[in-house]
Amino acid sequence: MNTSATLSLPEFEVLWEDLRTGPIPYPFDIPTHGATLPERARLKADVHADLERRGLAHRQRPEPELEDALRLLANPGTSITVLGLPDRGGLLRALVAARGRRVVVAVQQDDGVRLDLLREVSPAQAAVGVLPPRPPGPGRAVTVPASALQEQHRTSAHDDVRALQRMLAGPVTGTGHLTARPSGQAVTWIDTPRGRYASVGTDWLTVAPADPAALVRRLSRALAPPAR
Repeated sequence: MNTSATLSLPEFEVLWEDLRTGPIPYPFDIPTHGATLPERARLKADVHADLERRGLAHRQRPEPELEDALRLLANPGTSITVLGLPDRGGLLRALVAARGRRVVVAVQQDDGVRLDLLREVSPAQAAVGVLPPRPPGPGRAVTVPASALQEQHRTSAHDDVRALQRMLAGPVTGTGHLTARPSGQAVTWIDTPRGRYASVGTDWLTVAPADPAALVRRLSRALAPPAR
């Protein structure tokens, strides 16, 4: 595998079953292939043969780096789920898994899953790198009650609410969530024609212009173990 590999959806699904690592992790949506036992057997034989031809398997086992990447996806120390609709295009599904200094990024594409083993990159940097690049939007960081986004508050005289309304005025061209585990904290990205913003919080929202470095900082805080 060296540093990257792309598996077809049947290849990913067959290898995952072979390794007996449990259900395919969220947010991937990969069906089981082969409607009958004979079809399934033929599919697995074809998958193993093709992977061996490509140097990704030997004697029906994935090569060591590929196996390590799949097992890390199944059992990470920390992870970041990326799920969203960038550019109003197809659904973006990705998972960043890390343990120690090992980081793997898996991105589901139309017809496969791309796996990348990364060195000297933090999980937060890897997750932000999955997003299409956008400049930060204009404005400043504001903290407002979540209810400020509701219709009845859109004429509020509060300075922060008005600033938020100005930042998010116009159509949303892309949005999604980066969710850190095990904390469960999420960072939402919001793309507008003027640039990208990040939002964190539930009852109270902090929204700010977001360049890649800002998103990495927020995600890194979400991944940090709680203070004791």
